[in-house]
Amino acid sequence: MSEDAGPAEVTGSPALLREINCAKVFTALRGGPAQRLTELSARTGLSRPTVAQAVTQLVEGGWAEYAEETGAGETAAGRPRIGRPARLVRFRGRAGYVLGIDIGPHKILAVLADLTGDVVAKRRRDDHFAGSGEEVLTAVRQTITDLLNTARVRREDVWSVAVGTPGIVEERTGAVRMAPSLPGWHRIRLTGALGRSLRCPVHVENDVNLAVLAERWRGVAVGVHTVVFVQWGARIGAGLIIGDRLHRGAGGMAGEIGYLSVFGEADIDSDAAGLGPLERLVGAAAISSAAGSPPGPAAPRVDRRPEELDAAAVFAAARDGDAAAAAAVDTVAQRLARGLSALLLLLDPDMVVLGGGVSAAGEPLLAAIRRHLCPLTLTEPVLALSSLGDEATALGAVRTALSDVERRLLPRATPIPDVP
Repeated sequence: MSEDAGPAEVTGSPALLREINCAKVFTALRGGPAQRLTELSARTGLSRPTVAQAVTQLVEGGWAEYAEETGAGETAAGRPRIGRPARLVRFRGRAGYVLGIDIGPHKILAVLADLTGDVVAKRRRDDHFAGSGEEVLTAVRQTITDLLNTARVRREDVWSVAVGTPGIVEERTGAVRMAPSLPGWHRIRLTGALGRSLRCPVHVENDVNLAVLAERWRGVAVGVHTVVFVQWGARIGAGLIIGDRLHRGAGGMAGEIGYLSVFGEADIDSDAAGLGPLERLVGAAAISSAAGSPPGPAAPRVDRRPEELDAAAVFAAARDGDAAAAAAVDTVAQRLARGLSALLLLLDPDMVVLGGGVSAAGEPLLAAIRRHLCPLTLTEPVLALSSLGDEATALGAVRTALSDVERRLLPRATPIPDVP
């Protein structure tokens, strides 16, 4: 090709070219407000007739709709308007919906979102789910029904569902293994049980894996390439994004740091409650144990384990100047730093995000962990508190369900970010 030659012309069948052009216009619409055809032409580099053809295809498919410019003398974007109003085109974010569900031993949180990822409605149920797996499944189904009725959304308009659950999840089948906090849960096949009633794909993922996806999508780790998310409560686990991709490991066990043996334990066997060696030393129960006893009564909350309430009381006492409580917090921070150091030296992540009930202790706890962690690593790690709180897993489930819809149903011109 000569040096003064223009860009290579895209070749292919007319049907393929129409699909590519439609995907370009779709991406431009989905990423912005309502636009005129001339604006879409400028954004995509396509001719106006080609854009018009693509828009017609998207409107007929239900992905886009026309709207009139607003105001007597300006466009929807605020520019002066000359002549008669032109038609705008916008993405139909509510052509369908996705559902993200967080299932835990003390709560069920369901979040309904449209195709842009905007949350339409939420439904939360706080309870002690200590019974059978079937009991939990019944509660999940009822929560979904209540949510859809409140939002006035039909089941057939839900295009994909993702569920976050404790335990190790087999990526191929969605089967849950080793979930000691939910007795009998491993015998439930969620993909089939929920798929039959919702009539759409159901994806099951470890709850902490979904939380790290949410932080990468809409939390403190937006744009961060390698992220470690530490879920710290009665139990402890980590979700890993390495080079913009969720890392599950060969058997779905990546991030199970609760089973780390870093203090000379003979083995990594769990105890009667299913806690691993590190969990026994840094979990919520260990915090109150390190303080000797809970410093005072904690306000009862059905969505929190008693040991988490006791840990919250220890942190409150430490903030109020209780020496024993402050020493307990420092001891547990030191233990966690030992456990995290191995992970940080191996991965060298851009950021470590702390979430879960214990992270509610806030910046003082983060400072204590940082102080003990720095001597154990080669560079000072970037530590941050979760900005999504206990909704992180449900929002990560929404992101996962959106990714499924994008892969299966939506035209797209460029790779979708944050796909697990």
